[in-house]
Amino acid sequence: MKIVVENTVCLNTGDAAILLAIRHILKTIVPGNLRFAVFDSQPEVAERLYPKKDYPDLEFHKLLSESLFRYKNGSGLKDRFKPIYNRLVLQALRWFGTSALGTFLSQNDRRGLDIYADADMVVTTGGTYLVENYNLERRLNQFRLDAIFGKDPVFFTQSLGPFNKSYNRQELGPIFDRSPLILLRDERSRTHIQDLVKDLGKCHVVADAVFALADTDRIGKSLASSQPPAPTGRVAISVRHWNYVSDGEGGMRRYLDSIREIATILVRDLGKEVTFVSTCQGVPEYAHDDSKTARAIVAELDPEIARHVTVDAAFHTPDQLMALVKGFDFVVATRMHMMIMSLCVGTPVLPIAYEFKTKEVAKRIGVDDVLLDIDTVTSAEAREKLGRFAGNLDRYRKTSLKAVLEEHASAMSATNLLASLIGSRSADVARGVGQGGGQSASRLRDGKHENETDAVVEGKRQKDREQV
Repeated sequence: MKIVVENTVCLNTGDAAILLAIRHILKTIVPGNLRFAVFDSQPEVAERLYPKKDYPDLEFHKLLSESLFRYKNGSGLKDRFKPIYNRLVLQALRWFGTSALGTFLSQNDRRGLDIYADADMVVTTGGTYLVENYNLERRLNQFRLDAIFGKDPVFFTQSLGPFNKSYNRQELGPIFDRSPLILLRDERSRTHIQDLVKDLGKCHVVADAVFALADTDRIGKSLASSQPPAPTGRVAISVRHWNYVSDGEGGMRRYLDSIREIATILVRDLGKEVTFVSTCQGVPEYAHDDSKTARAIVAELDPEIARHVTVDAAFHTPDQLMALVKGFDFVVATRMHMMIMSLCVGTPVLPIAYEFKTKEVAKRIGVDDVLLDIDTVTSAEAREKLGRFAGNLDRYRKTSLKAVLEEHASAMSATNLLASLIGSRSADVARGVGQGGGQSASRLRDGKHENETDAVVEGKRQKDREQV
């Protein structure tokens, strides 16, 4: 069976963990020969990080919405013609298929289009990329291509919305309606699309897909033991730079000072060795490197404290990262999937939220009373909540891990929802590209709002894109 997974950014280990979770869930349903064509923003790098010898069923390709189309990066004459060019490409593909573009397509693009035409199912990966902090035109173009090929994408666990722009609402409505299944990470996201989807019955709130990777045996044994795990004396901290923090640079300084306070208390008062490690690091081609933020924090620590603090700046696959965090007493996590992967191997987490998705997870695993918010955190609050968390670590550990087992079951419940789709191959409703295929695609409009950038400064913030 051939599965397309689109819109991935596997240079981000959290995003890669979502991909591996999707793979795990689908393999649970179809234990036979599944092949995954992964359409990623940087496939050459992803292929290097996840080589064929280790991941023989994954094949990486360039995301077609980024290779076939052109996007504004300024206001010059060339940029003005890009929306017109994009509409012509879509129209040609819609009515005449790949032959209409002939030699204008690269070999890789032709191969990618052929893969879509032959796919049994298209999945748009889970994450947080359908939010109006970001320009959505690339995503919309990808969904338009799906429609042209008669492939109604399954939306894996998303945090999305709210959608306040009329253009996004009018374009996303038909896309959501075509999808046979929409999985959401929280009730808030379901509320955000309830007036955009005609059939809310296909919208299901389930746990983040990465909880499907939980080591339930390890967690079960930990909960069954009458004694808490022997302390290792080590704590991990995951940090990130966040352009949208309240108060701008002042807010970021407040966050960094709070992390510095946490590291100081861990070493000075709790006798811990501290390691900074995160899901976005060690890949020069990726726009984000959390180790740079970590080094900036460590550089201003008291030398006596800094002696007990290290920055692990290497890249880690999801499996490697989960193996690593088994060796920590707990993790202070800003990146949400650093939080989830730690919990998946039984390591408790003190969370720091930068978007509502982390707050929702913290609430479900019973640590919302100690959650820190990047927009409001202060050194004093960080000191108080760290003290409360560390002082009651075993209670928080048991509460969290019991909840993780429930989250795992919730994530795996997607198998029941997907099984009927796979059984009927209903995600493959048409193959007639160039012969009327895609007639129910999102309407090709006049392009008035294409490449709109009022919500983002396209050049800078597209690089700052946060997927998970």
